[in-house]
Amino acid sequence: MTRRALLVINPGAGRHPHVDAVGPLLPVLDAAGIAVEIAQSAPDASDLAAIARRAVTERFDAVIAAGGDHTVQLIAREILDTDVVLGILPFGSFMNIAKGLRIPLDPAEAAGVIARGHVRRADAGEVNGQIFFESAGIGLDAEVFGAARAAERGRWRGAWRRAVRWATQGTHTIRIEGATRRFQYRALQAIVLNSPFYTWSFPMVGGDMHDGLLEIAIFPRMDRLALLRSLISLATSGRHETAPIVLREATARISADEPLPIQADTHLAGTLPATFRCRAGAFAVYVPDTLGR
Repeated sequence: MTRRALLVINPGAGRHPHVDAVGPLLPVLDAAGIAVEIAQSAPDASDLAAIARRAVTERFDAVIAAGGDHTVQLIAREILDTDVVLGILPFGSFMNIAKGLRIPLDPAEAAGVIARGHVRRADAGEVNGQIFFESAGIGLDAEVFGAARAAERGRWRGAWRRAVRWATQGTHTIRIEGATRRFQYRALQAIVLNSPFYTWSFPMVGGDMHDGLLEIAIFPRMDRLALLRSLISLATSGRHETAPIVLREATARISADEPLPIQADTHLAGTLPATFRCRAGAFAVYVPDTLGR
């Protein structure tokens, strides 16, 4: 049976995919009975979400994202809770979502995964109405992304304020209330993860994107220097110098002694207190057939 797929190319992604780049992959999809229609977004991806919505409104069987994590995020949000299946052709710099789903990072191998047609539903996270597929950072982590976002928009005063807070912020009492357990730690930041890979593909925690749980990583009793050393160790060796405490919960209410900021996949998402929840099986995706259903 022929599958109709909308292949969405984001030329602004890390490895700058274009029609010629995906051309060699099309025979693999065609041989598997996948009829592909190609759509290319603007370089700034401003129309990418609207293009992806066509996959739902025009009843495509699948939408294939040719780009990086940002491309995948924008497209996946448009197919949440539908039967449209996401395919990923990795052309980004880090591909934390593809790694979390165990999709190979070579585009030709990833095309083979789509061709074989093994579908599994995967999880997304949600906080304050904001969906995230990778991670949501609290405190120090959110200040970094907030400063970068403000600078991108030319809001230099706001960027400076956030940079100062990042440089001077002390630890806070962070309270985590899960379904059956409650914890309280004093820390600079906490990170709630849906994918086990963080920022520049740091292998932050175990777990996967199909288990119906979020991983909450918190770094208690660590000053800024110790936290940076741990992240540098993670980047260079794949191991934490001081491992975080990791809690696994489907839903968690997190609060602090101050309204700490939250970022969700680099988008600001309000402040604490907030409820973080795993939207189990929120979207369908092609994954290697070595994984179960």
